[in-house]
Amino acid sequence: MNVAAEVRAEQVRALYRQSPLILWTNVVIAALVAVALWHSAPQLALGTWVALMAAVATARGELMRRVRAVPAEAPPLDPSGRLFVLGSTVAGAGWGLAVLVFYEPHDELSQLVLTFAIGGMTAAIAGTWASHPPAFWGYFIASLGPLLVRTLGVGGTTHVAMGSMLLAYAVGMARVVRTNHQTLTQAFQLGHENRALLASLSRSRASLEETNRTLEQRVLERTAALEQQAEALRAAQRLEVVGRLAGGIAHDFNNLLTIVMTNVDILEETQRFDAAGGAAVAETLAAARRGADLIRQLLAFSRRQHVEQRVLDCNQVVRDMDRLLRRLVGENIELHVSLSQEPLPVLADPSQIEQVLVNLVTNARDAMPEGGALHLTTELGSGLSEANDTTRRCAVLRVEDNGVGMDAETCERAFDPFFSTKAPGKGSGLGLATVHGIVQQNGGRVQIRSELGSGSQFTIYLPLTDQPALPWSEPPRHARTQPQQAATILVAEDEPTLRSVIRRSLSRLGHTVLMAEDGARALQVATAHAGTIDLLVTDVVMPNLGGADLARHLCSQRPGVGVLFISGYSWGESLPTRDQSGVAYLQKPFDTRALEACVAELLATQRAPRD
Repeated sequence: MNVAAEVRAEQVRALYRQSPLILWTNVVIAALVAVALWHSAPQLALGTWVALMAAVATARGELMRRVRAVPAEAPPLDPSGRLFVLGSTVAGAGWGLAVLVFYEPHDELSQLVLTFAIGGMTAAIAGTWASHPPAFWGYFIASLGPLLVRTLGVGGTTHVAMGSMLLAYAVGMARVVRTNHQTLTQAFQLGHENRALLASLSRSRASLEETNRTLEQRVLERTAALEQQAEALRAAQRLEVVGRLAGGIAHDFNNLLTIVMTNVDILEETQRFDAAGGAAVAETLAAARRGADLIRQLLAFSRRQHVEQRVLDCNQVVRDMDRLLRRLVGENIELHVSLSQEPLPVLADPSQIEQVLVNLVTNARDAMPEGGALHLTTELGSGLSEANDTTRRCAVLRVEDNGVGMDAETCERAFDPFFSTKAPGKGSGLGLATVHGIVQQNGGRVQIRSELGSGSQFTIYLPLTDQPALPWSEPPRHARTQPQQAATILVAEDEPTLRSVIRRSLSRLGHTVLMAEDGARALQVATAHAGTIDLLVTDVVMPNLGGADLARHLCSQRPGVGVLFISGYSWGESLPTRDQSGVAYLQKPFDTRALEACVAELLATQRAPRD
């Protein structure tokens, strides 16, 4: 509704807000006029006239009651205003009828009474009905018009003067009504503007409050997201530190195991043992090899081992991991392993599959803080789809626990990176994400089934390969190398004991061994040595100068020198390829036979062109 329409509606509402007693004032004045003229006018006509005025007042009162009963949300507009104007005109016409019937030209009493009554009533409505001028004019013209006509129609000086005064009175009342109407209209308009302003302010306030709530919510969400990102960064940094630490520990342990294996090999060759002593030597060597296998798993965890897919049997991987997994779950959890009767050959990196098993078993263990049962099974299944919608046979690995379980929302987010339901500091949120990534990388999928209080089941589907998996066996030991033509070998190794073991092993074969504790010292030794250097045996990771840089510098100074890299880490991308002539790589830990075999092979390669 526009401003003009709202102001008109307010003018009409002002009429109906008046008390109904004002309508009956018209009847009371008519009754008093009848009393004053009772003896000079027909009494029946007076009574009928008063009754007619009362009927009009009654009808107008009922109209007012009905209009006022209308809810404020649906204010009376023009129809109600027209009805009020009609009622006021009829009421004014009642006084005009009285003038026509009871006004006597030669009776001063009737003239005085009617003039006084009509003048007083029109003066009263000039203030009460000024909000809606048509209501005033309808009453004013219908009541004062007949009186003015009758007065001027009588003629004579006195009546002309009275008629002129009535005209002046009419002009004055019109002026008063106009002024009052303008004042009320301005008040109504101002009230409307104030209400509109208050409504606008209220809307603005509500909008600001909503904006503040939205901003506060966004700030809270952003703060939570930043905290989550910060925690994820801290978790990643902690994992990086742990990975570096694990890699460093693995490197040191490989050095120690190499010392043990080489010394046991020398003892086995140079000493004679009885049955018990021989068994002790064999057990020591087997324990060292098992330790090397554990170090390999540690390197896989720290992601410092080269990812290399090969055909492997999932059953054999579980068998190899059995002892480690039982130590991992602890004594209060029963681990039940059930393997498929059929081989399950898949193409994957063994260390990655081992990492998947470790992560799932660790997750199941943490879900059973009070202990429980853990079932690890393998079977032949068909849970993968081909492009032509046919199912593909696959290896199925299932890890099932009877722990606390997860709800549907947690299951949906279980593989999200850095999502964890564990207490802060108890989990990185990367275990299941790593599982999901490894399985997808190998063409498989992971399925979760879990309910709160009923445990969880993780099922892994890996595609089978047509290639048979080679049966696992302990790597064969190299045969003892026969005496060779003596050579000059430069050895760079930062571990003193291991450096001594390598020197002793190579010296036994008649080689001249030059020793250095790091790459920088090895270059100094090579520069100071006047003769030829046939072979460089160097650790990859050393202080001052690493093995790769040492090999590049030495090969540029002495072209044709062979290089044997030894390291507790896997073959790095920064090193020359294995296939390059004159370059070989020996993984720690190793025994003397493996070292001697690699040295002999490299020396034979280096000397072949000169023979």
